[in-house]
Amino acid sequence: MKRKGFFLIDIILGLGLLGLLALVVQTSIISSARGIGSIENRAALIDNCQRIVETLKVPNEGNNDFFAAVTYDDGFVHYPCSYLPEDMDALVRLDYENEKLQQYTVMVRGEDTNVSLSATRILK
Repeated sequence: MKRKGFFLIDIILGLGLLGLLALVVQTSIISSARGIGSIENRAALIDNCQRIVETLKVPNEGNNDFFAAVTYDDGFVHYPCSYLPEDMDALVRLDYENEKLQQYTVMVRGEDTNVSLSATRILK
C-alpha cells in the first residue's frame, strides 16, 4: 500500500524511455535509407563511367574523330552519350598522347557526386 503514487510515475517513465528508444531507431532507419540511396546513385555513376571508358577504347572512326577534336589545353570536353540519364553528364579529357597510345580520363557528373576513371587507348 505504500507504493500507491509510484505506479503513475512508473508508467510515465516507461513511456518516456520507450519514446527515446523509438526516436533512436527511427533516426537510424532514416539515415540508413539516405545512405543506401547515395550508394545506389554512386554505383550508377561508376557503371556509366565504365561503359563510356570501354566504348572509347574501341578503335573506330567515330572515336578517332572525337579524340582528334579533344586537345590537351581544353581540359574536359562534353562527350555525347545517348544512354546516360538526363541528370548525368559525361566529360572526357585527353591526358597523354603519342603515336601508339592515348591516355584519357572520363568523368561522369551526377546531381551531387562526380566519378572519374582513367584509361589508355592503343592506336594502330
